[in-house]
Amino acid sequence: MDDDDRELANRLFAAMTAMLEDAAEAADAGRSVRATPANLAAKARQIQAAAQDVAALAAAALVVAQTSAENR
Repeated sequence: MDDDDRELANRLFAAMTAMLEDAAEAADAGRSVRATPANLAAKARQIQAAAQDVAALAAAALVVAQTSAENR
């Protein structure tokens, strides 16, 4: 893997980590006994959006890795 591909992969994984951490915080907040149904729905939407974003970044990271492996 060349340096540019490695840097891109690192950035993609860093972004995924941040998104997953935010989703984990939303999930934890959703466990609150004081959360209203509206709050729960908002947290669920936040987690759903994060999951979609992470899936897109994971797909991009896979392309980078596979392309790099093919170019060996």
